[in-house]
Amino acid sequence: AARGLRVSVVLPHYASRGGGSSGAPHAAAHLFDLSVPLESSRGDAPLSVLHGATEGGVRVYLLQSDVHFRAPYAHRSPADALLSASLLSRGALLLLERLSASPAALLSNDWVAALAAPYARHGAWRRAARPGGGRSWPERWRGTAFVHLVHNLEPGYDGALNEEIS
Repeated sequence: AARGLRVSVVLPHYASRGGGSSGAPHAAAHLFDLSVPLESSRGDAPLSVLHGATEGGVRVYLLQSDVHFRAPYAHRSPADALLSASLLSRGALLLLERLSASPAALLSNDWVAALAAPYARHGAWRRAARPGGGRSWPERWRGTAFVHLVHNLEPGYDGALNEEIS
C-alpha cells in the first residue's frame, strides 16, 4: 500500500471478539450481503461484508456470520472447522468478485484460508455462475499469483522437502 498498490485484507468477524449482533468495538460499516454456495444438500450460507477500517491505505473487510464465525477455534467438529474455512475462502473470493477486483496476488495465511487458491482455480462449487456476461470463474483468476503462508510447523522442521514431495 505504501508503494501505491491496492491492498485489502479479508478476515472473519468473530462474534466473541465484539463482532456479530452484539456490536463491534470499532466502527465496522455494513457494505452488503453475500450468499455463499455450499454443497447442494446444504444450500447457501449468508455472510455479511463489513468494512472494518482503512489503515495506511490497507482496506480491511470483515466477513460476518454469527453461526459460523463465533470465535477462533470454536468448532464443534472437524466438519464444522472445514465448513468455516470453506466459507472464509469462498466468501473472500466472492467479495473480490463483487468489488470487481482482479488482484495480481492473493496471499492466504494458515489452514483456515488455505482453500482460496483451489476454489479460485476450480469454480465447480460456484453453481450460481452468471451465464452470458463477464468472465468465467477460472478466467477471472488466471493472472493472479497465489501465495500461502504456513506457520507453526513441527519443532525442528528445517524447511527441506524430501525428493518424493518436491
